[in-house]
Amino acid sequence: MPGAWVLGMDRKELAEAAFRLVGATAVELTCDAPGHPADHTCLPVPADMSVDDLAGALGTTFAGPYTPAHGSPPMPGGGDWADWTHAWLWDARTIALGRGPDGRTLLAVTARDVPDPDGFSADTPWPDRLVAITGGPVAPSPAPDWAAVESRLGTPLPSDYKRLVEVFGCDGLFDEFFQVFDPAELLSYWGSFAGDAEAAGGLAGWPRPGGLIPWAGNEHHEVFWWIAEGPDPDRWPVYAVDETDEGTRFDCTATELLFRQMTDPEFPLTTTADHVTGHWFAKFNRRA
Repeated sequence: MPGAWVLGMDRKELAEAAFRLVGATAVELTCDAPGHPADHTCLPVPADMSVDDLAGALGTTFAGPYTPAHGSPPMPGGGDWADWTHAWLWDARTIALGRGPDGRTLLAVTARDVPDPDGFSADTPWPDRLVAITGGPVAPSPAPDWAAVESRLGTPLPSDYKRLVEVFGCDGLFDEFFQVFDPAELLSYWGSFAGDAEAAGGLAGWPRPGGLIPWAGNEHHEVFWWIAEGPDPDRWPVYAVDETDEGTRFDCTATELLFRQMTDPEFPLTTTADHVTGHWFAKFNRRA
């Protein structure tokens, strides 16, 4: 496949070729260019195509990107063989865009260094583990007005959830599958069930005692809630409700549940670990 690129592709065709290659994880990444390291494939960019033009074309397919302003992911060979200006993550690969030593635009699909999800120390916070396995957010997010959110709910929210939202913003998807609700979405979704005697899975909606507060969903129409039992939100269990309205309780935090769903192929809920080898967080592409 890497040897089948057609010279003279326009920017849309190059973006589509990069998309195909980044998803073809069974295809070996190779490059014959002198001085280039292993574990990548360079795509043939016309001499007159600018980085900005190609970044715009890639941005219609991939949300992001990472830039040096907020820390691009590591590049092959240490990355010092080109001046990288943009990077997009997808599964176990990175699309890297920048300029070579001669000033020409370079577009490469590279292998990612994927952390071992079992390699963290026991005291590593779950939000930090999610940052490590995904590469973190592509840009800083504005801090929510937690006082206003919690005042409307009438209860504090778990600290690990607040940390996750503060880091990622959560206006997007983990592994193109899991969505953690941002505060506005949480309030909107909760408002549809607030006080219901049977909000989901046979349990009531908050503010009824031990009621449910939603915090996430996924592409299989499963919804994840806290059971707001007891005064300490950091000890609230998680309640997963599938599309048949069957509920399952998990005595763990929201971020631990999300991490395990993404990394443990034996997890009892829907997981991406059985087909995803690298993890990422992509903000919703509002231009698409």
